[in-house]
Amino acid sequence: MQNLKYILSHWLTITVLCSSTLLLLSHTHTEAEIKNVPKWDINSHYDVGKPVKISGIEDNLSGLTYHPESDHLFAIINHPTQLIELTKQGDIVRRIHLDGFVDTESVDYLGKNTFVVSEERRQQLVFFSINDTTKKVSYDKSERLPMNWAENSNRGMEGVAWSAQYGFFVLQEDPPKILNHILHHTETSIDVEKLNHSLPDHVDDFAGISLFYSEQQPILLVLSEASNALHMINLSGDKVASLSLKSGPFNLWPIMKQPEGVAVDNDGHIYIVGEPNQMLKLKRKITLKQSF
Repeated sequence: MQNLKYILSHWLTITVLCSSTLLLLSHTHTEAEIKNVPKWDINSHYDVGKPVKISGIEDNLSGLTYHPESDHLFAIINHPTQLIELTKQGDIVRRIHLDGFVDTESVDYLGKNTFVVSEERRQQLVFFSINDTTKKVSYDKSERLPMNWAENSNRGMEGVAWSAQYGFFVLQEDPPKILNHILHHTETSIDVEKLNHSLPDHVDDFAGISLFYSEQQPILLVLSEASNALHMINLSGDKVASLSLKSGPFNLWPIMKQPEGVAVDNDGHIYIVGEPNQMLKLKRKITLKQSF
């Protein structure tokens, strides 16, 4: 009996050691795999969370941008027209009423506490600055830039992203198209045809866009609501990565009801917001500091 207990005890010890070794090897292999794939391979470097409802927002959550100075997110609502400051957990910090604004669809941060908001119905970009205590922004006191070249006034100007070097990238919702508005001081022109050809043919519409830099190279994140997908391309028109925002067998069920806006923080985490009041975080497995 004692010999049997001795054998069983040693067998259990060996089994546990083998299992631990296999787990360690598996973990090491996974880490090695992650390090060997491109830095912005969304499928390898990110964990997709579950969408959360933002308490205090009922409906019409549309665009999103990141504010590095506060490490907060700023979201836009198109009715009522408001700019909402959020923590990265989705808690409301403050509401900024956009007085006189109409049909605000997207927002981007330009730096030095200056923002740009797109108005879909008026087909224009509106610029304004805020400080830590701002509660209201007046349309009449804001700068405006007309963008009346969109093909469909009711389904255009869905997203905006800014680059000091390349100007504004504007998403036209339907037909889906990326447009580039060059300012007089813009340094480099972009072949927008190559940008549009780099996106899959099955993309049904565009909803949100964000621009960030990876090792001094600009990259665009393009969000499609109808296709429930997030695409990443560089400004040379090369596809970097793509992620389906669906789950379940055969990826049949959308993760979000209506994804609308996307932003990247200084650690490389990606945030997506959508109607009515959802926020989804794509958490980067190994943080990657960004320069803003």
